[in-house]
Amino acid sequence: MVDNYLHQSTDEIEYFKVQMFRPNMDSITLYSLPPGYSIQLYKPDSNDDQKWAEIATAAGEFRSVQQGQEYFQKRFMSDKNSHLLPERLYFLINSEGRYIGQAMAWADKFNGEEQGSLFWVSIIPEYQGKKLAKPLVSIVFKKIGEYSNKCFLHTQTTSWRAINMYDDFGFKPYMGTENSEKAWKLLSDICKKKFLDNQ
Repeated sequence: MVDNYLHQSTDEIEYFKVQMFRPNMDSITLYSLPPGYSIQLYKPDSNDDQKWAEIATAAGEFRSVQQGQEYFQKRFMSDKNSHLLPERLYFLINSEGRYIGQAMAWADKFNGEEQGSLFWVSIIPEYQGKKLAKPLVSIVFKKIGEYSNKCFLHTQTTSWRAINMYDDFGFKPYMGTENSEKAWKLLSDICKKKFLDNQ
């Protein structure tokens, strides 16, 4: 992603970038949101780009909302697929109408092949740990399955709770990145799962 200044080594685990993939998008389980929460798609000609930046900034992806908005404009509004945002950018809304999370169904090159991609999953800190991420990303995975039968994602070892969730959805470690062996050994230990074949 970008200057993820909150994504750094912690007392729990050393920071490494990692990737995961799902070789097919069959049989995605949909999870229901808790009562009072809803999903809303991106609306053009609104201030949804600012809401996106506010959520991403609160989640530690940017140092300022302005930086987030500039990234959104440069990365997505200039993309050849920007017209797809109204059907691929999902916002999580609380009972008061506040935008508290987001995730995107996108596509990019992975191993030389165009594939679906789970992009920019962010939930603001006070709503993390409330069983909201799984329903949100399950909806996005269903969308990705409509236009691609493969999917990949970028994440980092410090997001090991999310990696645990992606594993539950059938995503596998991709071993083609720098320090992948070390990273997935650390993740196996903290997640108490055997991510590597030789474990």
